[in-house]
Amino acid sequence: MSRIKVPPLAILAGVLACGSPEFEVVYTLTPPTWFEDGWSYYDVSPAQDWAAFGARFGFQLVNLVGATQDSVRYATLEEARAAAGAWPEVTGVSAGVVIPAGALAEWSPARDKVAFFLPGSSVLAVGSGTGPVEYELGGPVTGVGWVPAGDVLYALVVQSDGSSSLMRITLEFRTVEAILENLDAPQRFNSIAVSPDGRRLYLALVSAEPPDAESRHRPEVDRDTDIYVYDLRERRLDRVVADPGDDFHPLVRGEFLYWTHNDMKDQIVVVPVSGGEPRVVVEDAQIPAFSPDGRQLAFTYGGWRIADWALNLDAGVVSIDDSVRPIAPPRSLVTGYHEDFTPAWSPDGRWIAYHSHRSPGPVPSYASPGSTDDIYLRRTDDPSASEIRLTEFGWEVGMADWSPDGRRLVFDSWERGGEPGLAKPWIVTIDPGTGQRVDLRRLPLPPSVRGTLLAAWSPRGDEIAVIGQGERRRQELWVLSPDGRRAERIAEFEGSTYGGVDWTPDGELLIYSALAGGRMQLFAVPRAGGAPRQLTQDEASLIHPQVSPDGRWIAATQLVRRKELRRMRI
Repeated sequence: MSRIKVPPLAILAGVLACGSPEFEVVYTLTPPTWFEDGWSYYDVSPAQDWAAFGARFGFQLVNLVGATQDSVRYATLEEARAAAGAWPEVTGVSAGVVIPAGALAEWSPARDKVAFFLPGSSVLAVGSGTGPVEYELGGPVTGVGWVPAGDVLYALVVQSDGSSSLMRITLEFRTVEAILENLDAPQRFNSIAVSPDGRRLYLALVSAEPPDAESRHRPEVDRDTDIYVYDLRERRLDRVVADPGDDFHPLVRGEFLYWTHNDMKDQIVVVPVSGGEPRVVVEDAQIPAFSPDGRQLAFTYGGWRIADWALNLDAGVVSIDDSVRPIAPPRSLVTGYHEDFTPAWSPDGRWIAYHSHRSPGPVPSYASPGSTDDIYLRRTDDPSASEIRLTEFGWEVGMADWSPDGRRLVFDSWERGGEPGLAKPWIVTIDPGTGQRVDLRRLPLPPSVRGTLLAAWSPRGDEIAVIGQGERRRQELWVLSPDGRRAERIAEFEGSTYGGVDWTPDGELLIYSALAGGRMQLFAVPRAGGAPRQLTQDEASLIHPQVSPDGRWIAATQLVRRKELRRMRI
């Protein structure tokens, strides 16, 4: 990861287009991840000399004075704070207050009380010297904030329609009241920052208007989050921070308002199969796939908006020449309510298969009831044709890949009831005439392979390449027979995300993505085994390699990730 250190009071050129006050960039991280750090945020110590950064994969420490970062990941924000020693010690909290594993906790300014909740729970617990008190808030809690005196706290709560409510909890009287409703706020990690005088609250919102369910699913709509301030006395809501990209997780430290800014850009690039510099083919796109004749390139578009998280992703396609240069404007290929990923063409071009969270109508959030998470099939030449749902058990299903005979698809999926984040490969067999499923079975893995991160069928159909998932960042490239009876490990490496794998058309080489110099880069390794060869040395990460049918080009997703800690005076 790279970092940028700014002197404490230096002001960068940061006048916002909407006329907001100037801001400064305090620190920048560029994680080599795909979607995983979209929700990651900064927490800042009271003295403003340390920050903890993270979310899904734990927290790491950043020394804002020395411009250094710790590679250690702590399981919780509180563990990271304790390791830095830059946050006040906890005082006066009853030993009987036990914060459950996985709960999100926020301590009062004096560190003598703690508010905590489990993700997805409508219960907010507040612990102090007298033990915990539970408050039922009527919907999942996503964030809390304490007033300086520690006698009142505020909470953001998601309602069934996807809107959020701002609630005030008065500890002395144990009362709960809604002070703002129909807010268009992120539905996962949130924070509420309170001004030093307790009169103003800072929130991350899409706008001051209620959310619109249809807009959540539209890729082209501007729905990034900005920072708003709510004046409690005047009951007025105003936007104070607005910039392209998500601005979220506000914090007040001293005379400064801090927040996290996302700049997450994806684009489809190509490099020669022998390696070289990437060339952009499609901007604001990810997950490439070539058509069997090499004349079209499919992709996913819509971007990572934290307020709508994946609801807005659809699949598009662009016609290309034999040098993988567009010869016509991109057009939509798979659209509908909820997430759609890039489809894979059947070898004869008649069918496309794709991962989708299809829902019958607009839903407010990623995991809303009515959403699916499966592999779908559709006629290639008829966008209005009915979608055939090939699976009905999926949980974070990966992209599918066709066997050369056009009868089977391989994909991976988490197991419901199993360990989250651990996928297993499956093979579904279809009738190529009707598209209906005729068989479904698990692909056995070697005992040492815990799970997989994407798979690709060999050109001859006698083998399947999979990326095996190890501990932490350890990954392995395996080649399996379709019945799972034969398995051969080809390469070991480190990876920070779903890097992907593909074969050259002659079946001689495997192309995959692995960490090198802090970035995911493309590598080639002989199927027969041998030393891998690094194909790219890009400043950005490159993942999802797909080899063109003529074997000349590799298309990939190029990731440009900037996670900035920003601040301005209040």
